[in-house]
Amino acid sequence: MELSTDNLSQNAINNINKWLNEPKYAEYKADIESLIRLGEWAQLEDAFFKEIEFGTGGRRGKTGVGSNRINKVTIGESAQALCEYALSFDKNAAEKGIVIAYDTRLTSLELSCFAAQVVAANGFKTYLFDGFRATPELSFALRHLGCAAGIVISASHNPPTDNGFKAYWSDGGQLVAPHDKGVMATANKVNDIKIVDYDEAISDGRIVIVGKEIDDEYIKVASAESLNNYRDISIVYSPLHGTGQVSVLPVLRAVGFENILLVEEQMTPDGNFPTIPSGKPNPEEISANDMAVEKMMNEMADIAITNDPDADRIGVIVRQGEKPVYLSGNQSAVLVADFTLGKLRNENLLSSKNYIAKTIVTTDMLTALADEYGVTMYTNMLIGFKYIGELILNKENTDEIFVVGGEESYGLLKGTYARDKDGVSGALPLAEYAAELKLRDMTLYDRLLELYAQHGIYVERLDNMVCPGASGFEKMQKIMDGLRKSAPVEICEHKVTAVLDYASLSKLDIETGKTSDIDCASGNVIVLEFGDSRRRVTIRPSGTEPKLKFYVQWYQDVDNDNNIADQYADIENQLKLLAIELEKTLLNF
Repeated sequence: MELSTDNLSQNAINNINKWLNEPKYAEYKADIESLIRLGEWAQLEDAFFKEIEFGTGGRRGKTGVGSNRINKVTIGESAQALCEYALSFDKNAAEKGIVIAYDTRLTSLELSCFAAQVVAANGFKTYLFDGFRATPELSFALRHLGCAAGIVISASHNPPTDNGFKAYWSDGGQLVAPHDKGVMATANKVNDIKIVDYDEAISDGRIVIVGKEIDDEYIKVASAESLNNYRDISIVYSPLHGTGQVSVLPVLRAVGFENILLVEEQMTPDGNFPTIPSGKPNPEEISANDMAVEKMMNEMADIAITNDPDADRIGVIVRQGEKPVYLSGNQSAVLVADFTLGKLRNENLLSSKNYIAKTIVTTDMLTALADEYGVTMYTNMLIGFKYIGELILNKENTDEIFVVGGEESYGLLKGTYARDKDGVSGALPLAEYAAELKLRDMTLYDRLLELYAQHGIYVERLDNMVCPGASGFEKMQKIMDGLRKSAPVEICEHKVTAVLDYASLSKLDIETGKTSDIDCASGNVIVLEFGDSRRRVTIRPSGTEPKLKFYVQWYQDVDNDNNIADQYADIENQLKLLAIELEKTLLNF
């Protein structure tokens, strides 16, 4: 069939021809030919204009036919490449094996079984969970079983159309450089995806089904992170149709929380996420929490806890009198750090050898807390919890002690039993802190206001510019290039005083024209500063979704003559205007 650049990009044509002619794509040939006959050029362009990349959290995107889609080929290539790459680093990798977990998404069971067939065909001992599990349990299981690598089939908080492949290395952390690019490079060279019959591999022991024995150990170590015995609190809980019901909920119950009210309609594992209005099962989205909040207010519960489908993120909502207060990921991180560091200080267990960690877009209030408690802060990390996992690995053979890691996108880790963010690491300490504060007639929000009064007001917001398809991809690249060539000098009457380019790892002082080095891994990130490093906007293309993200972070001293909550709300309104103006500016690039 003749394909023309009148309808398709040359990249798309090249990829379509590969899929039409190479044996490993044979299963999808008829579907592609049908799309060509029907002239579905926009669909074909979006599905084939590039190879689906390893982003912040592995490979993630829409399911379906194409090189830019999640399907058996892209999953199979990824699994095949992970096996080949792992063997190149460790000759015993096959014997150590690979463990595979999956969430509640529509295609997760099918794709996880297929990944297991590929891993087993490559001679690796293959462990596959007997049902859906939380992503952080996979991280724990990998370390517990001593595996060479791990796989999670999940698209985290994405819409029902999506799925993904997230790969983990032997330390239990997500793939970081050079392994992420190494596996992708290997995947691009895969011409033959090895496969064994699933039932035969089960019967002869090449695929080993695991379950309760791993669950019990995971719940045990996660529960050991408990810091107090206060349990007089009522909690509304929802897994948003996902895996938190087999991770977060059992841990809360194991440590003694009894008054847990379930959002029953959302306990059903369902990749359609039918009760969520936006279709996005993300605790960051206010509407995703509607049913939990309604139940919290109706039942006069103290807090509500929600998780995304793979239960590595957590949302916490506080009942503050007659209204709900939605804690942001940054605020949850601050409260968990304050609670944990306070407990360690009371036991005289704190020193500069203790450290907490955050990414460059996570609240700087954590740095203020680190200074107060006299611990070390590591913050020179790009967006993605995998960099915090990498930091923990690099510190393993030192005398430094990891306490808490947090990121703005509702991700937390307390302790080192896993090397990825875990919904349990937010749910357990925040439930315990809420119960302890309740004895003082305070809420988590009350404590947050106290911390603002002590350290100053830190406000953060995240905005997304949705850029779908091939044209959206090009638009994001154009915007990032434009920012590097000619960054705006002012936004909403706030003067830009410095521009940080994480691709070249250089910081330009606008007033002096001098440049300085940035201590961080390189990445496609631009930061605009406004007179203070705590007042900045970070701009980057998402590594997992077709979005350009901009993170606004702001600091302001407390005005003691005015209510702190009102001051916070006023700054929020200012930042909203700043974000609107920024998007207008970016659209002009």
